Amino acid sequence: MNQTEQKKAAILQTTFQLLNEKEIKDITVDEIAQKASVSKVTLFKYFQNKNHLMNLVILKAFEHMTSDIEQIIKSELDFDATYQAINKMKLAQLQRYSKIFSNNLMTQYAESPDFYDQDTLSLQAQVYQDLFEKGQKEGKISLDFSHQDFMFIISLFNEGMKAFNADVLFSQSNLISRFFINGLK
Repeated sequence: MNQTEQKKAAILQTTFQLLNEKEIKDITVDEIAQKASVSKVTLFKYFQNKNHLMNLVILKAFEHMTSDIEQIIKSELDFDATYQAINKMKLAQLQRYSKIFSNNLMTQYAESPDFYDQDTLSLQAQVYQDLFEKGQKEGKISLDFSHQDFMFIISLFNEGMKAFNADVLFSQSNLISRFFINGLK
C-alpha cells in the first residue's frame, strides 16, 4: 500500500472509529485529521467535506449489507423466509456496530441529500427488483401490484423508519416484517 492509500485508509478507519463513539455533530474534521495523523489539507485533498467522508464510511457498511442481501435473495429460501432472513441479517449487521454508529447511520440517511450515489441507488433498485420478482413468482406478492407499487411501499417504509430511533426499529422488527409480508398478499 503506497503512502496515499495509507493516509486514505487511516482517515477512513479513524472516521469509522469515531462514528462508533460519537454522534456525527460532535465529530470534527480537526479531530479526524489529528487521530489519523494527517493534516486537514490532506484530508480535504481526498474527501470533499465532512459530510462526504461520513457518507463514504457509512456507505461501506451498506455495501456489505447489499452483498449479503443479494446472496439471501438468490438462495433457495421462499419469499417469506427470504424477507425474514434479510431483516435478521440487517439487524445483525447493525448490531455489529455500536448503538451510536447505528444512530449515526439513520441520522445521515435521513438528513443527507447526497447520501446515495447513483451506483448505490441502482444496486439497491436491483435488489428490490429481485425480491419483488421472487415474491410474485411464489404468489406472495399479488399480481395486482406492479414493481412501481412495490417500490412505493418500500419508500413509505424507508421514509417512515427515518423517524424512529434504531432501538425502536430493532425491537419492532418482527411486527414490521409481518405487516410488510401480509400487506403484499
